Amino acid sequence: MLNHTVRSHPGCIRKKNEDSYYVLSANGCSFFAVADGMGGHAAGEVASLLAIETLQKNISRHLASLCQYSPVQMKNFIAQSILEANENIRTKQLQKPAFKGMGTTFTVSVFLNNEFLIGHVGDSQVHLFNASGHCQITEDHSVVMELLKNKEISPEEAYNHPQRNILTRSLGTSSSLEIDFYDKTIQEKDYILLCTDGLNNMLQPDQIQEIIFRYINLEEAADQLLARANALGGWDNITFVLIHYKKGES
Repeated sequence: MLNHTVRSHPGCIRKKNEDSYYVLSANGCSFFAVADGMGGHAAGEVASLLAIETLQKNISRHLASLCQYSPVQMKNFIAQSILEANENIRTKQLQKPAFKGMGTTFTVSVFLNNEFLIGHVGDSQVHLFNASGHCQITEDHSVVMELLKNKEISPEEAYNHPQRNILTRSLGTSSSLEIDFYDKTIQEKDYILLCTDGLNNMLQPDQIQEIIFRYINLEEAADQLLARANALGGWDNITFVLIHYKKGES
């Protein structure tokens, strides 16, 4: 029912790729996650990988029963995994002073019974694209988003704002972590995109949608998204999971 493809690239400027991702389809449910290690901080790639590894271990431990979970149980599972990841990152900082200050975004989604349930911290994003248009499902936890919500800047100004990379919420920076949750019903032929900001800072949603619908093949569409983001500068690491829902297909 779900076809997906993944791309992860350092971009054109940064030497290291501090992004991490996770995908798994098993037992009738599918998990997808992206994590963007905080640029400019110590060991961002360590923080993002720790987040993904924590999720992976928890899924492996409970895989036999996970896809029988109710939406409430699944939400609790995602919340516990994100909170555990936060503590693991904080513990690693205490164990190794060189890692002090590292952090990561973390966006986790599961497809269950035609629903996408999403747990979200940071400014990685989840988008829905279909023939009717586009919507951004998640809301960024960033200074720029707060300015937008307070109508202090316009959406156009947000794309080039000097504070666009400053987060108001992330893993590893506080023992108290608030997680946002979203539940989205999807329809046949919908596309779901999970991405780090290396993609959405380079391409606006209408540009992403144009590429997705121009290239029917999912792999070709993903290749073109990555190529276009790098052609426009590739200022940051670029990681995304592109998902297409087709009923009756595996």
